[in-house]
Amino acid sequence: MVNRVWDKENQYKEGLLKVYKHWVLEVSYRQHTLGCYIIFSKREIEKISQLTTEEIDELKQVMKNIESTLMKIIKLKPDRFNYLQLGNFLHHLHFHGIPRYKSPRMFNGQEWIDSTWGEPPVWSETKVGDELVIKLRELIKKHL
Repeated sequence: MVNRVWDKENQYKEGLLKVYKHWVLEVSYRQHTLGCYIIFSKREIEKISQLTTEEIDELKQVMKNIESTLMKIIKLKPDRFNYLQLGNFLHHLHFHGIPRYKSPRMFNGQEWIDSTWGEPPVWSETKVGDELVIKLRELIKKHL
């Protein structure tokens, strides 16, 4: 089991998708758009400039893996992917992956609309519950 230093109280454990050598991939509890995920560095660092070549190479592979996985899932199939690396609150290197959609998607009985398609994504402070995260996690893991 990986030491999830970014979630010391283990509040967001249901999002765990895959553990890599240098990275951990999780479903985000903030679904800015449908299928949002976070890629966390396993090493306790804050800056992209602190990454080793090996970590950068694996990060590219993690991004390729999750992007190609989401493209396989008919219910999701994003049109683009945006990434944010902010670190304003959590001072541990991580990347927010935000799938982008030209048209609405239906998932879990809800219509998901990317209201800022073609512009920077809206940052949602609203957290979704474990139930939705688990449904997304299980759907994604089938194809990952």
